[in-house]
Amino acid sequence: MKVIVKETFRDKEDHVTEYSPGTVLEVKDEVRAKSLVERGLCAEYKGRKAAAVVLGNDATEGNDATETETAGKGKAATEGRPAEKKEE
Repeated sequence: MKVIVKETFRDKEDHVTEYSPGTVLEVKDEVRAKSLVERGLCAEYKGRKAAAVVLGNDATEGNDATETETAGKGKAATEGRPAEKKEE
């Protein structure tokens, strides 16, 4: 589902990536897409503009749509730095 960002929010996976108003996203997980729309962070997008970002690898990824995406938290302090490796 394509959505367009209405309110700035951060990605639920990395907590660093920030999505700004006007950005078109392709969200592979319908539950996540509907959650973004219901919470007013995004609106469903029917236009022709190509998605700037694709969220999720397939429809089964990220079914936890009650998430950690947070609205209006400003610029990420780590913007521009490479992601840190997770320890296993």
